[in-house]
Amino acid sequence: MYFSGENKYLVILKRAIFLAGAIIGLLVNIHFAAAQVSEGGYPLQVISVKSVGAEAVKMPEVKQSMIDSLTAENSSNERNLKAFRFAYKFNVDFSPANSGQWYSTNSGFNVWKLTIQSAGAQSLNLIFHNFQLPEGARLFLYNEQEEHYLGAYTAKNNKVSQKFAVSPVAGDEVTVQYEVPKKLGTPSCFEIASVNHDFVGILKSERRPLGLAGSCNVDVNCDVAGKYGELKNAVCRLIVDGDEICSGTLVNNTAKDGKPYIISAAHCYDAWELAETTVYTFNYESPYCAPLDGDPGNSISGAVMKAQSDSLDFALTEMSLVPPPTYRPYYAGWNHTDVYSDSTVSIHHPQGDVKKIAFDENKPTPSNFTVDYIPNAFLKIATWEAGVTESGSSGGGLFNRNGQLIGTLTGGAATCIKPVNDYFANFSVYWDYYPDSSKQVKCWLDPLASATSSLDGEQFNSGEDLCGAFTNLNDNDEHGNIRITSGGSFAGYWGGTNTVGITEIVEKFDIPGSESLKGVSLGVGKMVKKAGGISTVDVKVYEGTDMPGTVLFSKTVNITSLAKDAMNYIDFGQDVKPVGTFFVGIDIRNIQAQDTLVLYQSLRNTGEENNFYYKRSGDWYNFETNEQGVMTSVMELIACNIDQVTDTPIVNVPADVWLYPNPSNSVLNVVSDQEIVVETISIFNVMGQEVQAPLLSVEENRVKIDLSGKTPGTYIIRFNYNDSFVTRKFLVLTP
Repeated sequence: MYFSGENKYLVILKRAIFLAGAIIGLLVNIHFAAAQVSEGGYPLQVISVKSVGAEAVKMPEVKQSMIDSLTAENSSNERNLKAFRFAYKFNVDFSPANSGQWYSTNSGFNVWKLTIQSAGAQSLNLIFHNFQLPEGARLFLYNEQEEHYLGAYTAKNNKVSQKFAVSPVAGDEVTVQYEVPKKLGTPSCFEIASVNHDFVGILKSERRPLGLAGSCNVDVNCDVAGKYGELKNAVCRLIVDGDEICSGTLVNNTAKDGKPYIISAAHCYDAWELAETTVYTFNYESPYCAPLDGDPGNSISGAVMKAQSDSLDFALTEMSLVPPPTYRPYYAGWNHTDVYSDSTVSIHHPQGDVKKIAFDENKPTPSNFTVDYIPNAFLKIATWEAGVTESGSSGGGLFNRNGQLIGTLTGGAATCIKPVNDYFANFSVYWDYYPDSSKQVKCWLDPLASATSSLDGEQFNSGEDLCGAFTNLNDNDEHGNIRITSGGSFAGYWGGTNTVGITEIVEKFDIPGSESLKGVSLGVGKMVKKAGGISTVDVKVYEGTDMPGTVLFSKTVNITSLAKDAMNYIDFGQDVKPVGTFFVGIDIRNIQAQDTLVLYQSLRNTGEENNFYYKRSGDWYNFETNEQGVMTSVMELIACNIDQVTDTPIVNVPADVWLYPNPSNSVLNVVSDQEIVVETISIFNVMGQEVQAPLLSVEENRVKIDLSGKTPGTYIIRFNYNDSFVTRKFLVLTP
């Protein structure tokens, strides 16, 4: 047998049968729900003689002309602001008092259901007003066909504002199910105030095309961003009032009390109260340096606006909840002096995409933005050396070389084609430009009145609450669906369904300390459902040293709940505590013959580290023994009680070698913490053939390489690093 890559670098229930009588619980062990902070669980299945579609409400058609108009706003607006409109808003007034259907049951609950349909939507999200759930009640949102469930939301989700925003549900249909203890009757305890029709596709469950964010963007988990491994965890994606995306940063204050302040741009919130209907999503990112969609499940709903200024374009909110430890929250520091470092970075969500980072190697300069804003209250980035900002990046932080916040993005002209002239609201100006506490951040970020000019970032979690993300992937990896060929014929995939008798595939991990595993994200490369029944996989954790041994944990997951071309987080629901080396993977024996599930994997050259093991005919095998190279699977573990915070790959590769811009269409900069011996530099194409590229400039730790005229594609650069060699992958684009 041998293997080959397929589809590398790809980009983004049937309705219940109603009979008569009672309520039956759904099979919890075969569904997977990803959602913002909630109680978990699954909706009860109503059995009724009523027509399946009787309670459905259909929204008016969203015409293509309207979509085109909203899309145009994202790419061009008169003030060059960089918020991102992704949904069309329907203002509605649906409630248990005027819509849907109540069902009386014998299980101690009255159940209200309403199904909302909006043809052509990639996803739907709802905004609730007068939201006050009674104790004991539960609220779910779901799309059975997409196997996408949110909830249960309970009285714990009630807020002073009586507003509640939910994350998007995949597909063009969403069912709201409200379950109330019978003793409470049929109370109307909320109103659905808006239905937001996603015309872009911002969920992993409905793939957006690769490159929605410009190809020049740099993934935040590339080695070049290694210095900012903690800082990136402060950055979140904002879904404001269900229809617009911005970026924001969780910031520290001098009391160091962990208050969850988020700083962003004022123009992201058309009104103060929109903070109350904003969803803040953390850790939405690719697990490594490649365009792979992340899992958007780490979300918090709602905040209170504390300070805002339109003329200075900043907004400071306090989220309704402190991010839980598994969100790995980091509170960024700040600096409000007018002394700026000679290099900066911005971390943000361009086009609402997975988290990216942009680099400027020059000092920002104070500048005007437009006549609508306070003069000289902005910081200008003349040129990005790597990466860029786009629509959706608005509010994203600008950080100095110490990782301290010095600005928040307002707008500008920068694009991948011409990465110039971006403008950030100047933190040192809006610190206390206005004396009113509702128009400055000083009052909130320096509650001790310490008069300090700067504050470092902080990780407040420790001990059992100290969590991190771990993967075996590195910058040289390239994910794909890796084929098996047997006897000259296609025989399935090393990462999933096959015809050669492989029943389990696992990844080897070794995390220092007495870690407690919370869950795993699986990079699903392919999911095809053709058979009529249910296909499941068992997600397993094994103890073991050289090979998997005792099973520590197992959870059954329906394959239709997994989104292809994306990371899918599986919450273990309990602490799994391996000792030393352990293995995580899937048992595929319960996938029906006509169905397909494949996990992404990356091929590696012989001699590199192998992390992939498989079970065939009852025996475990190390893939390296096949003498066909080595392999690693696309997985990311979330573990707590770790010795130190890390979101960097476990694989021991030199972190202090950086390539930018990557991808490139003309010039490649190579920077190292060691002296670069130019005589040892070699560049190879994907066929392993060495190619020639002139050196434009040479310094001790920096080399600039001319790529003009090179065929677009993937290349490898190799040169001496200490007593060995370092290799890095880069892409050349069409000029």
